[in-house]
Amino acid sequence: MLRFAFLVVLSLTAIASGEDCFAPFLTDTPPKIVEILETKTEQGVEVTDLRFLSRVVPETGREVLIFATLARPVGGADDAKRAGIVACHGGGGYCVRMRSRVIGWAKRGYVAIAQDQPGFVNVSKAKSTGPCMEKGASGFKIIDKPQDSSLFDGVAAVLNSLALLRSQPDVDKERVGVWGGSWGGYMTTMVAGVAGDRVKAAYSVYGCGFYDSGTMWRARLEKMPEAQRRIWLENLDAGRRASGLTATYFVPSPANDWFFWPSGVMRTLEQMPGDKNYCFHPNDSHGFGLPGGTGDRRANQSENRTYMEIPFFDLVLRGRGKPFGKVREVAEPVREGNGVRVFFETDAPVPTKRAFVCHAAGELTWRMKWWRSTVAQSEDGRRFSAVISVDESGEPVSWFGVVVDERDVSTSTLVRSFEPKALGLDPENVPVVRFLEDFETPSEHRRWRMRYAERRPGRHRIKAKAFRSGKYGLEIVPGESTMACWGVRGATLAHSDAPKLVFWMRAVGEACPPPIVDLQAESPSGVRFVWQWKNPSDQLVSKEWCRVEAPLSQFLPKSKGVAPDMLSAQLGQLRFTTTTTTHVYIDDVSFE
Repeated sequence: MLRFAFLVVLSLTAIASGEDCFAPFLTDTPPKIVEILETKTEQGVEVTDLRFLSRVVPETGREVLIFATLARPVGGADDAKRAGIVACHGGGGYCVRMRSRVIGWAKRGYVAIAQDQPGFVNVSKAKSTGPCMEKGASGFKIIDKPQDSSLFDGVAAVLNSLALLRSQPDVDKERVGVWGGSWGGYMTTMVAGVAGDRVKAAYSVYGCGFYDSGTMWRARLEKMPEAQRRIWLENLDAGRRASGLTATYFVPSPANDWFFWPSGVMRTLEQMPGDKNYCFHPNDSHGFGLPGGTGDRRANQSENRTYMEIPFFDLVLRGRGKPFGKVREVAEPVREGNGVRVFFETDAPVPTKRAFVCHAAGELTWRMKWWRSTVAQSEDGRRFSAVISVDESGEPVSWFGVVVDERDVSTSTLVRSFEPKALGLDPENVPVVRFLEDFETPSEHRRWRMRYAERRPGRHRIKAKAFRSGKYGLEIVPGESTMACWGVRGATLAHSDAPKLVFWMRAVGEACPPPIVDLQAESPSGVRFVWQWKNPSDQLVSKEWCRVEAPLSQFLPKSKGVAPDMLSAQLGQLRFTTTTTTHVYIDDVSFE
């Protein structure tokens, strides 16, 4: 009873004084371990499952008990004490799912801990308890204080794990890092910002802050009452906490991520006063396909999200290896003919293996862009430049430079932009580039994605057997399947005066219903609008190639709300959607 009364007074005092809501978790006092569930040796390391008391809810006296897994190497440390890592699961994850990750870090010589994180945990599989784990709890629920959000208990859980890890007798509390991906990347950034110098290294895999401007949750926050939204952003937004981050920080970020947009990542980085680095990756969502990323086979994918996190923590927490190079824009872009040359340099201590520039339509939203790559030239291996072709000189161009060193560590500039008109390119004198997709350029194949590939890039369906001309065509399979082409620019369609979409199509096997065709735009807040054209002919698609013409005037709005003009700067995708029985090949798609 005395403990409960003390916490009530503490909470009310904090609210009245304006004290940080997480101040009670920053005393370096580890949470009380209420239960050791099991300790055993697994894969050569010691693994302990436990539950700790994260907090007592002042209003009700109810306890929040967090399940955690702590792993450490068996035997003596290779130095005085070991480095430690707090591992944070992503959205819909839970501690048990992170077991292989903490074991993986322990096998590399670290002491590591993972925990359930309310607010975005899988409540049906997590082993934690408390009001934040029950029906009605929400990470975006605010009444009049940040503690109303279950995400508050998620941050508190990780801060308590951090304190528990720093208190371990075999851990050097000056060499502790935080790591996680997606919502776990948010949590990495959030906790490192709140905890300050208690964290020495933070590796956030495509997670950031500024949820009100640079993430898919922007629209959701805009619907919250202003007072509640302000409480959430001031207390629970990782970007607004980043000014307290003193850790060495790295964030690999896909430039087309469905959830965390480059604008949010860059704005978060701007707030950090300490050592920070980053790499953007083109045409990917919730994955990082550059060398050292999520597909690098040198990392066990059950233990690590990316390969680069291994040398990163070895360097920052153990002093092993060489620093990651930083890549910076070094001069203003200059015009060259109908293109623009951009400049960047690296200070990498390891020789460069590959350097290139990615560029895309600057007016399109992040999730709609299609990035093209251009090889960069260099005379000294440190300073690079490349000429970017300009299709629409009346619209901005987004670009970033990437450097891959001989270790396969990938770093980049921030995403920059320039206005071609300001550099002397006259829209009237730049040749019109019409949209034409014949599927013959392999580097363009991934431009067509399955519907949910916007979130998780999957197998493309550009097939040799699907061609009408050349070597390749597009296959669209039955089962309500959608294939979307990224980067279809309203500016180009308007500039070219193309009145219709034209494509060739034939059925695979038996005659079948035609696909539904639509154009899609996205507002800056992430709201999408669709204009649809359905083949007015009731005829089935035959097994012979036929030319299909879809006049743009026949595309009709299908979305709720006030849509922009169809050929506005917000237009970004062309999509084909099948029925459960549509199975077709498509080739030679153009606007003409």
